[in-house]
Amino acid sequence: ILECVRINKIKNLVFITSDKCYLNREILRGYREDEILGGYDNYSSSKASAEIIFKSYFKSFFTKPKLSIASARAGNVIGGGDFKKDRIVPDVIKSLYYRKEIILRNPKSTRPWQHVLEPVSGYLKLGVLLMRKQLSSKIVPNWNFGPPANNQKTVREITNLIKKEWGNNSKKIKITKSKKFKESKLLALNINKAKRELKWKPKLGLKNTIRF
Repeated sequence: ILECVRINKIKNLVFITSDKCYLNREILRGYREDEILGGYDNYSSSKASAEIIFKSYFKSFFTKPKLSIASARAGNVIGGGDFKKDRIVPDVIKSLYYRKEIILRNPKSTRPWQHVLEPVSGYLKLGVLLMRKQLSSKIVPNWNFGPPANNQKTVREITNLIKKEWGNNSKKIKITKSKKFKESKLLALNINKAKRELKWKPKLGLKNTIRF
C-alpha cells in the first residue's frame, strides 16, 4: 500500500493497523502511541511490522511541512459486517440463534471493546484533517482510536451483556481448553493524543455499544 501511494503520488493516506501492534506487557493504564512495538504471536508481530514499515516510508518519502499520511490503531471492533470465525460477537450470536452452547477460549481476557462506527469516525476525521493540510509535520503521525475506559471488559462480561440484550440469559457457557496460539490477557488503549490533537473522542458507552 505504501509503495503504491509513493509511486502513484497519492496525496493522502490513513494507514490502519491495530492496537495489537504494541508489545503487550499486560499493563492496565493503556498503551500510548510512543510505546514499544512488537508481538509474541504472528498477528501482533505482523501489525508491529506494518507500523515499522510505515515509519520508514514516512521518514524516507513523506516528510513535508504538513502531514499527508498517518497511521491509525483501533481497539477491539465489534458491529455489523463481522462474520469471521473465532470472533466473539458473531460466535455468541450464532450460538444464541441456533440454540447451541456458547464456547469461549479466553473468558478472563480483557479488551478495549468499541463499536465499528467509533474508530471509523476517527479515521474519517483524520483523513479530512490530512486533506485540508491542517496537521503540522511536527506532530507524530500515529493515533489510537479506542473506547472509554468503562468499555474495557472481559470476554465473559461482554458475552453476558450480549445474552442479556438478546433476551436469552439462560444459555450455558462452555470454556474450551484448546489453545492453538498465544493470546494476551489484558489489552487497553490510551486515547489522549487523539483527544488532544484531533479533537476526537468516543461517544458510545458500553450499553449502547452492545445494543448497536
